[in-house]
Amino acid sequence: MATMLARRASLLPRGARPCFVASRVAPRLASRGVPVVFAAKQGSPAASKSQQYQPTSARDAIERGTEVFKNQNNLDEAVRLYRVGLEMQPNDDEARAALYNLGCALTKQKKFSEAVEAIERAINDYGLKLIVALRDDDLRLLRERREWMDALGRMKGGMSRQTKADLRTEAKAPFRLPRLILFGGLLAGAGLGLMVILTRLAKSLQGGPDAPDLNESLTNLGINVTAVAVLSWLVYRDVSSKQAELRITTREEGLGRLQVDLGKDRVLPLLKFRGQVRPVIVAGSRSFVEKAIKEAEGQYLNLRDRAVSVVPIIFEKAQAVELDPEDKLRLLKKEFAKEGAKGFGDESAKKAASEPKAKKVSVLGGLVEADKKWRLEAYDTDEWKAWILEQKEFSGLSTTEPNCYIQVQLDGTVRSSGTGSPPWDKLVEELPLLSDFRTRLTDGVGPQE
Repeated sequence: MATMLARRASLLPRGARPCFVASRVAPRLASRGVPVVFAAKQGSPAASKSQQYQPTSARDAIERGTEVFKNQNNLDEAVRLYRVGLEMQPNDDEARAALYNLGCALTKQKKFSEAVEAIERAINDYGLKLIVALRDDDLRLLRERREWMDALGRMKGGMSRQTKADLRTEAKAPFRLPRLILFGGLLAGAGLGLMVILTRLAKSLQGGPDAPDLNESLTNLGINVTAVAVLSWLVYRDVSSKQAELRITTREEGLGRLQVDLGKDRVLPLLKFRGQVRPVIVAGSRSFVEKAIKEAEGQYLNLRDRAVSVVPIIFEKAQAVELDPEDKLRLLKKEFAKEGAKGFGDESAKKAASEPKAKKVSVLGGLVEADKKWRLEAYDTDEWKAWILEQKEFSGLSTTEPNCYIQVQLDGTVRSSGTGSPPWDKLVEELPLLSDFRTRLTDGVGPQE
């Protein structure tokens, strides 16, 4: 029996890159001499119950799950062991390690909702620091997802969407809060002074040897009433403008949550394009949308230099999706490279063939150049349509005209909107180049995590 176990252990793959270690979350769990048992490889038929490793404790389950993950890259077995460990009455350190590593494994499986739930429990219930999850490369794919964005508001140390909206609103008018404090203090003082003057005025009207001068009391009353009225208007103006801008910012945050389908199982919220892309949403009938995008061909290069991308939203039954022009060009070059490409040199063919591969690098970490397509495809068109209809009503656009456009700045604010086709020539004239210093001064912000 020992010989068979030794032979099985020698067959384990070596040099497998560790995807995570449990010691990053909890103190290193002391290893014990437990025989290595094969688990079914991912994608193969499920192993029978007799072949699965049965841990003796929560600590044993976490250790075995980490070893299976590192040495065999068997996600299914690792997830099973972490869940078994959570059912074996673990202490806080063991539960924290099991939940965190479970979240890492589920992220690799692209089960993002379950991964977020595990990480959230580790943070809120067992004291995991949020910064650990924010810096871990194994969770980079999860941090791109909208599920993670929504969960941040529920995690200890995170920031809710309402808080983000409040901060963005204050950033648009940085002197409004100091003004409110100043005018509010002056208003309180003027109101207190008005009460005192009203008392003195009453004594003046009653008369008597010690009564204040009536003319003086009336003059002071007029001054304080004017001060209270002016200061009240100033405070009301700032409070009203804050509420109006907060409604706008909340809608823009809702726009940032809408998702874009980049293909190859990559779905990112529009928020991830901030600081790098100026989206122009073109919505309406299929013929209108295609015509509006075709009208931009004359300014295509100028628009791309200004980081403009279009997001077509068609209010009709879906049909076959047209490929992005840049994708068409890459596919055409690839076909030329495969066929020998008469008219192209060997070096050009090699370069064309290698171009798509180069753009697949680091797809797990934020945007790459290939993501910044001219034509971005909406992931859930129903969500986009609902937001567009609300935005048309919010901005006062005609609800009887189905065709419209909405141009979004780099920082996620809605710059302009209207019915009909986007004014492409005007956009080229008014929008600075992405490399222009005016971009930083006006609407440029860095990509947000």
